[in-house]
Amino acid sequence: MKINEFEKIEQLTKALVKINSVNNSDGGESKVADYIYKYFSKHKYYKNNPDHLLTVDCENNRKSTIALLKGKTNKTIVLMGHIDTVEIEDYGKAKKYATNPDKLVEELKKHFSLSEEVLKDIESDKYMFGRGTLDMKAGVAAYMTVFEYFLNHLDELNGSLLLIAECDEEGDSKGVVSVLKVLNDLRDKENLEYKCLLNGDYSVSYDNNRYIYLGTVGKILPSFLAFGKETHAGDSFGGLDPNFLLSVLNKNISYNFDLCDEYKGKTTVPPINLKQADFKETYTVQSNGAAVSYFNYMLYTSTPKDVLKKCKKIAKDSFKEALSILNNNYKKYCKQNGIEYKRLYEPLVYTFEEFDELLSANPNYRKEINRYAKDLVSNNPNIDIREYSYKVVTKAYEYYDLKKPVIIVYFGSTFYSNIITEDTKLINSINESIETVNKESNYDISTSYFYPYISDMSFMCMKQNKKDIDNMFNNCPYYGYRYDNLSELISSINIPVVNIGTYGYDGHKYTERLEKEWSFKEMPNILYHTIINYLRED
Repeated sequence: MKINEFEKIEQLTKALVKINSVNNSDGGESKVADYIYKYFSKHKYYKNNPDHLLTVDCENNRKSTIALLKGKTNKTIVLMGHIDTVEIEDYGKAKKYATNPDKLVEELKKHFSLSEEVLKDIESDKYMFGRGTLDMKAGVAAYMTVFEYFLNHLDELNGSLLLIAECDEEGDSKGVVSVLKVLNDLRDKENLEYKCLLNGDYSVSYDNNRYIYLGTVGKILPSFLAFGKETHAGDSFGGLDPNFLLSVLNKNISYNFDLCDEYKGKTTVPPINLKQADFKETYTVQSNGAAVSYFNYMLYTSTPKDVLKKCKKIAKDSFKEALSILNNNYKKYCKQNGIEYKRLYEPLVYTFEEFDELLSANPNYRKEINRYAKDLVSNNPNIDIREYSYKVVTKAYEYYDLKKPVIIVYFGSTFYSNIITEDTKLINSINESIETVNKESNYDISTSYFYPYISDMSFMCMKQNKKDIDNMFNNCPYYGYRYDNLSELISSINIPVVNIGTYGYDGHKYTERLEKEWSFKEMPNILYHTIINYLRED
């Protein structure tokens, strides 16, 4: 058996896309959440069970929607997708039509010089263009449609389903975080047994295959705050430019294949720099005193502790390399100008935990830094977590009496857990589903480990042990003030995760487009059969 809802999913996708829901702006995410709530509220099941359909508030006037469908047993599969998108400024003069798939392609042809590949895809009519088509409103529409199928065929459901349409996936994942407690409350109230999570986010393959992902890649944000020594620009060797230190560090981390995490012959993408900046707000001829740099770092099997150890070593090696360049040039300068040469500086690197412990010798430090950290949040509740982190470290440096040039290594943002799914029944259910769909499909479909992009699946399972997590948070300046330790809450759910998602090209680009046949026909059937197979009696 299979479901045939191509046109329904297509129209529902368009309806969701037309609601502009750029992350953390103008309430669009709440509008999508309300649309989904109203969509299901008309069904007789929710007229009879109104407490099984709810919205969950998130900060900045945003919402997520949760729908529970109780079937023959309490064995529950969680279905998830996000309802926010990245911004639409990249559409330029076509921006007005960024969320209108029916009109966008003509505007793209009018305002952009499109590649032959994109033009070919437009003419083929096999793709739907528009912001959020691929990432990931088609996935939400497909999951809603399969969920609705079981609403209308409850006799086929040998278990229960819980659908989550969450906000803020493209930001700091506050949507899924706000949902976690509700999931625990629902489980206790309804006596649910959460078995697995199926997520509907998109993917792009490099071999034209279609993949179902068993688990998800993790992510962490190793950050480096370099404190140098200010000097007049006319006396450049009289100081140490922190931007110079971090430029060497950036060279040694960004695109460094040796830092890729490996599993079964496959690797993550290497780290890349997401920000490098100093803090001068106006022009002066004084060199900078401090600068920050942080990196996207993907994980397959490594722990935050592993990353911290590597990053501290790289920071120290980079410091040495930068000083070698500096001193070699200073030596030449001294020789040319008849000045006595003396070696400048020594490399000094601390983790935040080490630095924090060192500063604790000052009797005023702990009280003052705690007060500063609290005030920073209370005075600006929505402060970016990365900005918050380097401001706390900068404040801590004020208590460093030696005032030597130093690099502080810390984690500056949310940790996304890396997850390998090894649930045999789930894997067998997926393989059986692929085999069923493959019989009539035009695609080569297979499984792969680790969904390659950051996703909220990371908040449904915690594989790391408590010691590793505690060590990580000891090196997070934001911990306890801007972000809480969610490991206990996540561990209370702790279910295997799989991504059965849409397919297309150019996510987060103005040429974002969704392949319709896979996303509206084949993928929903793999989802349907996986649900049937997994909930089938052993």
